[in-house]
Amino acid sequence: MKSTTSLKLLLLTFFLMGELSYAQVKIGAKVGYSVGRITDNSDNIYTEDYKSTSGVDVGIMFEFPVSDLFSLQTEILYTQRGGDRTGMQPIPTAALEDFGSVDQLNYMLSLQGKGPVDDLNPMYADFNNISNLNYIEIPIMGKLGWGETWRFYVEAGPYIGFLVNASQNTSGTSLITLDAAGQDPLIVANPNYDPSNPSSGPLWVPVPPQSFDAETDTKDELNTLNFGFHAGTGLIRKIADKHEVFVGFRGSWGAKSLQKDEVFGDSHVGGLIFSLGYMFTLE
Repeated sequence: MKSTTSLKLLLLTFFLMGELSYAQVKIGAKVGYSVGRITDNSDNIYTEDYKSTSGVDVGIMFEFPVSDLFSLQTEILYTQRGGDRTGMQPIPTAALEDFGSVDQLNYMLSLQGKGPVDDLNPMYADFNNISNLNYIEIPIMGKLGWGETWRFYVEAGPYIGFLVNASQNTSGTSLITLDAAGQDPLIVANPNYDPSNPSSGPLWVPVPPQSFDAETDTKDELNTLNFGFHAGTGLIRKIADKHEVFVGFRGSWGAKSLQKDEVFGDSHVGGLIFSLGYMFTLE
């Protein structure tokens, strides 16, 4: 329902823009540095403790003045968002397939009186995990501005975003444990164990540290459509009759959950963007 409302709002805004005089239109481009963040208020074990990552925001802009004070502005942006998590964290069951059959693993755990392992009761490891999300975003902004040669402005409005690609980049080497504290390592039968030879070691030994170096395509696990809200401010400098440059600061917040499966969280993506741009008035 929310996504349908956002689409209707975008179509209505485009219609209103079409009613404005072509001679008033400004066209421009901008490039920005973004600090992206994944947040989740549900304290889900898969999405907690993510830190900010940096990226770029680039795109084109169309501004339609309505009066000296107010204008409508739409943009087509390529945006990079994401988050970075380091330390003990859960291993999704699908990722365990890299280490062998999950059914075999659960059978081995049952012999030890432990398990079974699933996405709600996962195993853990200490590694670095970077989530990279790239979107095409189309914001529709209402813009208020004051001044002539130097013009201060504030802007706000909704946006709709389309996920282009998504990946999870993991790195590091770690023991695999059955608890988040890292105190209960995964153990397997000792291949050198000989009950007649005490020096052969114990029956069960920890699995050696495993490499988590990998890049995984996660687009199919995430919602393709996103929508939310942009708000910002900035300063415009007119440099000629039809030419102006600007610097802007904007905050972005996504209203739709990233994950298709709520087992893996109810997180939202956002960011802070610092931009430089240029605008040209058409006649």
